[in-house]
Formats: sequence, C-alpha cells, structure tokens
Amino acid sequence: MHGLPQDQRHHEARGGMHPMAPPTGSAYRVQHPGHGQDQFHQQYAPQTLHTHHQRPYGGPESHGQQHFSRPPEHQANIPQQTAHKTRSSWVPNLLGPDREPHIDAMMFSLEVRQQPRAARACGFGDRDRRVIDPPPIVQLKVDGPSLSEEERRTYLRYPNYVMNCSIWDESGFRDASYMPDEYNHQRRLMGSLVGTPFVGDDDRGEEGCFFCFSDLSCRTPGAFRLKFTLIMIDPARAAVLRHFPILTEIKTDIFQVFSAKEFPGMVASSSLAKKLKEQGCIISIKKGNDRGRPRGGDGRSDDEDE
Repeated sequence: MHGLPQDQRHHEARGGMHPMAPPTGSAYRVQHPGHGQDQFHQQYAPQTLHTHHQRPYGGPESHGQQHFSRPPEHQANIPQQTAHKTRSSWVPNLLGPDREPHIDAMMFSLEVRQQPRAARACGFGDRDRRVIDPPPIVQLKVDGPSLSEEERRTYLRYPNYVMNCSIWDESGFRDASYMPDEYNHQRRLMGSLVGTPFVGDDDRGEEGCFFCFSDLSCRTPGAFRLKFTLIMIDPARAAVLRHFPILTEIKTDIFQVFSAKEFPGMVASSSLAKKLKEQGCIISIKKGNDRGRPRGGDGRSDDEDE
C-alpha cells in the first residue's frame, strides 16, 4: 500500500496573522468562485488564493515537523494592534460566549496522510495532462488543553476551511510556482490548486477532516515539494474582511516529475483513498500499472478509474 509513508509528518502553528495588505503581500484574498469545482462551497471558496511565500521564521526549516511558536518574519511590518490580536478575535467562536477564552489556546496542525511520489511532466499544453501520483491527502487536526472531544470535533467539522497548494523546489525554501521569463510567466503547477474539507472516516475507522488534491499536474521535470496552506473563513465577517489569517501550513516530502519516456507509471490507490471515495469524497481511484503488460494493451490507461 502506497498511501501512508513511514515518516508521517505534523506541522503545528500558533496562528500567525496575515497583514491586511494587497494580494501581493503576505495575505490571502478571497475572490469569486471558479467554475467546475463542484466540491467547493461556492459561496465562500475562492478561485485563487494569492500569497507571497517567505521562508519560515527561525532558521532552517525542518520538513518533518515545523513549529511557528514565534511570529513569522513578515509580521514585522504588521501594526502593533493587529499583530497582538488574540486568536479569538479572528477564529470563529463555535463554542459559545462562555468558552471564548479557550479559543486562544487552540492549536491547528496538518499531517500529510498520503505523500506525492511521482508525476509525468505535462509540458505547456492541456492535452494528455497527467496528475501527480498518488494524490496528496492532508489531514487537519485541532487540539487544545481545555477542549472537550465534542468541541474538537465541532472545529474539525467546520465547513469553511480553505486550503491552497503551491509548488516549491526540493529544498523547500524557494517558491517554484512561476516559470522563467522565456515561458511567458506560465505557472509550473496546474489543476485544482484550492481544496475544501471532507469529513469522514479514514481506513482505520477514525473520523477526520481531509483535503484531497487529485487534480494537480506539473509542467516540467525535476524534484519538488508541495506546500499546503490553510485558512479559516468566517462567513459573518466575509463581507467586510478581505484577508484571512493563515492557521497552519506544511510541505510534502520530495517527489519526482519525469519526462513521458521515463515516467514509471501510476501506483494503485491506497486504502485511505478508497475509504474516502466510498463516503463521497471527490478523489480518483486508480488500478495502477501492470508492469507485465504493455501500457494500454487492453485499451485502458494505467491511470483510469476503477
């Protein structure tokens, strides 16, 4: 089974606040929903989340577990009254007025439950586009010293989380989203780069909040990582608040993008992907390659759904 890597990784954040800046600054901006993304909550899910990525605060980044107990560097330019706001001032209170103080101690973290392994470079056209395999699956976890199990589940079941995906070099320090100038600034990563949550049981029978990215493709060969960034939209403030803070973020392990000739083929879908699919999650299920026969020998593609 290829779904659960041995080095499952967690990332914890203390909820760094994004400045209220234009889209080119360190903030996410909600735009009008795109078409063809039926799995998104159309009222709130953005078509594109703009962000300016910077190296995390505090020296070299560990991809196994990343902590942001101190504010990231970009907070230095935030007005003092914004930077010092408590979490309860921007995280929706789902617990009731008497429980609001406990929101400040909440911790949001991400775990990559299914790591990307390989992809076939799709070039600069849309024909014969192949997706990154296996599709990344990211799980949200919510914890807090004073949260009850029911309160924790209340936040895990919140429908208005939005996750954005970007592509980085293998070091994890350089954003590789844009191609060099000679390629007319085309983006390297294409497909559905924004995801919304799916709540269901995993392959161990445990309920969780998952973000599945089964429509990601990379234009060029090379070694890369994917970065997933989570925000939480408050519908009550969406009309007046254009920028929402980052709750937490995580990068995947390194995956390799091959030329068409060198691509080793798709792997069979994991038990986790199959379990989520059974419950209604929008994720493709693959049979994988049968290396004993020529590809397409029976008229089926190696990445065709089961």
